[in-house]
Amino acid sequence: MAYQSLYRRFRPQTFDKVIGQGHIIRTLSNQLKSGNISHAYLFTGSRGTGKTSVAKIFARAVNCVSPLKDGSPCGECDVCKELSNPANLDILEIDAASNNGVDEIRNLRDNVKYMPAVAKYKVYIVDEVHMLSAAAFNALLKTLEEPPEHVIFILATTEVQKIPATILSRCMRFDFRLLTIDELVKLLMNAFDGIGRKYEHDALVALAQAGQGSARDTLSLADMCVSYCEGEISYEQVIDALGICSPELILNITDSILQGNVDAALYALNDMYEQGKSISGISREITAMLSNISYAKNCVGANAFLKLTSDMYERVRKVASNIENAKILHAMEVFCYLDGELRYSSLPKVMLEMAVLKACEISSDFTQDGILKRIKALEERANNGSFMFEAGSGEGEKPMPSGDKIWGEIIHEVINENASVRVLLDSYTPVCELKDNVLYAYFADENTCKVISTVSDTIFDAVKRRYPNITELKISTISVRTKTDAEIEKIKNLVGGNRVIITGGKTNG
Repeated sequence: MAYQSLYRRFRPQTFDKVIGQGHIIRTLSNQLKSGNISHAYLFTGSRGTGKTSVAKIFARAVNCVSPLKDGSPCGECDVCKELSNPANLDILEIDAASNNGVDEIRNLRDNVKYMPAVAKYKVYIVDEVHMLSAAAFNALLKTLEEPPEHVIFILATTEVQKIPATILSRCMRFDFRLLTIDELVKLLMNAFDGIGRKYEHDALVALAQAGQGSARDTLSLADMCVSYCEGEISYEQVIDALGICSPELILNITDSILQGNVDAALYALNDMYEQGKSISGISREITAMLSNISYAKNCVGANAFLKLTSDMYERVRKVASNIENAKILHAMEVFCYLDGELRYSSLPKVMLEMAVLKACEISSDFTQDGILKRIKALEERANNGSFMFEAGSGEGEKPMPSGDKIWGEIIHEVINENASVRVLLDSYTPVCELKDNVLYAYFADENTCKVISTVSDTIFDAVKRRYPNITELKISTISVRTKTDAEIEKIKNLVGGNRVIITGGKTNG
């Protein structure tokens, strides 16, 4: 007997074998039990979610003489046996993709008047119904609204938005959802157990993730891995068979991008090129990894739905803990945009490299959002005082101004803003020093210090606005009494000549 692919071999034949569509199965079962059968149904959803399989089960169930408890066909009665033959004339499958003209629909309209051969109902299953032309839809419209009592229409489509509203309003609509990772893993376990192949659980998870919610796609990939893998179906062999990048390598390049390490990111990208990975595949996997990182950073116990291996999840969580959400969001925006652009680009490799560079450095993003992010980052740095550096704090860093220069700038600002302290500040000039983020202002005598201290809060507020790193303003006096010129010169050499004020026989510095 010729080999039968897994998705055909394990196609459900009863309602209880259908996975992931409980809301639909329950409604159809209740209709079968009560006998309230509609004349037209619309099954919509992504590929491989069970639309055609459920349509076939339902077509046999409405005609079964002795249905099972849940309304499924028994498969044992004469009618079920007749309908299981692909050549039967009572369940008719029509491919609207290749029979989409008005003439084909007119033939269908002429044939619906004939009674079924062996069953109670004649069921028309029209697959990919959105492919019908406008004239074909118009020809179908009246028959679909009021078909003969012995006819049931089941329309299936992956693009429900292309179906005219006049058709939609005449059908009972069912939306098939994508399958979860857990549901697909159970499906794979049943399939591999059914054919007697051993497997690793992580390998099943990798296959389920690659299937992207489609049972048929998942089983098709499993079919390929059955042929590729020798002995037990392992995680490493599945990764090789599917031709996807190693999750470790994807995490490494994603981490390098988020850290802004262009050198490491481009080296990792070159490693993927050497493995023959597709440009679009690399882009999609980086985007998926960024999504995993965002979940790991913001959701406790995120692996309950990410379904990563325990070791990989710990590595993802470690990367996420050191990255801000803003950087993750920036990188995700870059690669989501890239995924759409790659379809039309004649230089996909260059576009991917541009995206990596752009994601590494937020300053390379010249979109409105990118500019706003940089402005926000500058505001945060200004508020935190991170623009200010102590002299000699690092190579290339700008030193803080001298204490005297700071005082001059601040006093100029204060006297322009506050006229009440202008006379005081114009009358007294201190010698200033900045030390350990404290600004010292030395005046000639105690009386002057007392006068200036009355407006010290106003002065310090101005200091903090311009120099947030300065933590305190201290106003004091230092006086040295001397009588000789030699001692005066000695003091000048010690503290700097510009920091010495000579008044009436007193040397103050």
